[in-house]
Amino acid sequence: MKKIGKFVSYTDQVYRELKAAIISGDIQQGDFLQERSIAEKLGVSRTPVREAIKRLEFEDWVETLPWKGVVVRDIDRQDIIEVFQCRYANEGFVGELVASAISEESLEELKQIKKNMEALASKSRQEFINEDRKFHMHLAQLTNNSRLVHFLDHLSDQMLRFGILAVKNEERMKGTLQEHQAIIDALETRSPEKTKEAIHIHIDNSEDILLNLVDNE
Repeated sequence: MKKIGKFVSYTDQVYRELKAAIISGDIQQGDFLQERSIAEKLGVSRTPVREAIKRLEFEDWVETLPWKGVVVRDIDRQDIIEVFQCRYANEGFVGELVASAISEESLEELKQIKKNMEALASKSRQEFINEDRKFHMHLAQLTNNSRLVHFLDHLSDQMLRFGILAVKNEERMKGTLQEHQAIIDALETRSPEKTKEAIHIHIDNSEDILLNLVDNE
């Protein structure tokens, strides 16, 4: 985490820094958030830290344990199931919406993102997952449905955290790349049904990997 500037509200900046640290694993599940320590590290007073933590708690990133303090929530089976149910319903719909009208330019952008992911697979799990998010959000943006984009953007914050766990397994990186290619191939046919199916397969495989990881832990 880095020192906080003055051009955006302190609370917003603290919130972003803390959430980014939770997503990346710099702050891990089960870690307690100490207001004083965080305030000193970020160079702010305790008030914006307190407000940022309240916001994180409202969004279920952290929880308050009586007599103990605020702790980063563990990822459990129900978290994964709920998020992936939302993905299955909404991202499949995205595929149906964009498939028949996607431009060659947009297809090339998706192919470039996949190439970026290939280059990052052996270098940085965090950057690989960031590019994965770009891939899915680019598809969402092609719907021109701002409410759908906003919903999936919020959901993708959770997916970034899940993704860091999933790609601990290098085989999952390879599987993700193959599944992204299948989505691109389906889009090139301009078939809503094939695109939806390819996206659903990708989502199902990702969910299975995460549920297995949680069960084994």
